[in-house]
Amino acid sequence: MITYVSPYGYDASAGVLDVFVASALGYFKDLCLDVSLQANATDGTELVSAGRATITGEGSAADTLVQIANGANITAIATFGDTSDYALLTEPSITKLTELEGKTIGYKTTMPVVLTEMLVKAGVDLRKVNEVSVGYDPDILVENKVQGLQAYETNEPLTLSAQHHAYREWLPSQFGVKGTFDVDVVNTNFLHDHEDAVADFLRAELHAFSYCARFAAVCVGIEQRFANKGDETYAYSHSLAEWRLEAALATKNTLLGKGVGVQSIAEWMPEEKALLRYGLERRTLDLSRAEDIDLASALYVGTRLIWPSP
Repeated sequence: MITYVSPYGYDASAGVLDVFVASALGYFKDLCLDVSLQANATDGTELVSAGRATITGEGSAADTLVQIANGANITAIATFGDTSDYALLTEPSITKLTELEGKTIGYKTTMPVVLTEMLVKAGVDLRKVNEVSVGYDPDILVENKVQGLQAYETNEPLTLSAQHHAYREWLPSQFGVKGTFDVDVVNTNFLHDHEDAVADFLRAELHAFSYCARFAAVCVGIEQRFANKGDETYAYSHSLAEWRLEAALATKNTLLGKGVGVQSIAEWMPEEKALLRYGLERRTLDLSRAEDIDLASALYVGTRLIWPSP
């Protein structure tokens, strides 16, 4: 039995929607896998680390490394993109990031290190910025409760644009800051004991990703049915727009000549160095132990996913 815990509920993001779709379309059963899905847990990484669940997701390599540095018993098996999808939103009147000095930036749970790097590269004196945890409501930006807001490139901008709110979006890539997004992680002991099962889970998920990249509306409808069964509200139009952006971002930001999800030590290294630079890690982690760089790669011939299992 493999227990997958969604890190974001019924969210139309890579590493989430494709898992629900793989289940609905029978891809897991095709590979003789018994997979249970959980969408309402708030502590997915803790559950996976403790062995009470098997697989979940993290927002980035940096997020994964912080968890591992804090003792989490997890290993990354796939990274969906070698660019960050974290963004900083500001009022339209902010035309230079240095204008945030003396103002407040809101973040969700912790300030992503790639956004810290972006601010520093833009010349911002972080000592002059007030950073506070504000949760997930983007309306606090347009209500002027904060002047800058951590966001996901594929989420909050869609919400604010749909509401016809004006804002300015700043991306780490615009400042040469390297990052990653949407990382699948698995309990390390389970991976060691059941590597073939983990590989087939990922194979089915990536097969679903490919399907959903072509048939976005169908897949978002499938996830909506899961949400309805779980008595959760589901914003179909927002989710469809989010998935299309997620799929495009992942497809356009794979490693050269590799398939979606294939990861490398080199693409994680900039975030590892940034975590050390800003004191979010006390010692250098062994990236060869933090991520399995062979598992996803072995599922492909070049960029073609091997389906079904050989």
